[in-house]
Amino acid sequence: MHKAVFRIAGGVAVLGWTGLLFGCLNAASLLNPELLTTLGLAARASDLPGEAPAVVFEVSNQTGRTIEFLLSWRDANNDVQQRRRALPAGDSFAEVVVCPASAVTLGDVSNLDAVGAWVRLGNGGPDDPFIEVEPFGVLLQDGINYDCGDVVTFSVQRSNATDSGYRVFAFIRRSGAQSFLNP
Repeated sequence: MHKAVFRIAGGVAVLGWTGLLFGCLNAASLLNPELLTTLGLAARASDLPGEAPAVVFEVSNQTGRTIEFLLSWRDANNDVQQRRRALPAGDSFAEVVVCPASAVTLGDVSNLDAVGAWVRLGNGGPDDPFIEVEPFGVLLQDGINYDCGDVVTFSVQRSNATDSGYRVFAFIRRSGAQSFLNP
């Protein structure tokens, strides 16, 4: 059974979908295929239309180990919102945030020197020893680094350039990115 959940921060809407079968009828077949594609369920990726009133903040674990992360942003009221989660190797976490979201970072938006990712050793459990990944240290800002409709992905990866052996990279997928593919 597959499950994809999109959560819009601020409690505006929650959409859940499961691949349950009702008799011989697949529940997904009841939905418009274009809607599934727009929601990112058809391709198993999060994507928003270009003029969407939201931005997607994503964390991707490319370390080969379980990580714990702290993702934080400033919402429309300039309040700090945070998500702290454990994420198995190869998994991603995504949060759909209603615009405006003025700033985001992997770590603490109020303290750019704060660690935003920890690589768990051993079996990856919460009591295992861990390695602190060097702070990302950059505050990404709305209108400068990203806009509404974009996807901001923080990727935790192995790196020979840091003392911890891991590093955080940020990737911005622009909502209009598809347009440059057509000459």
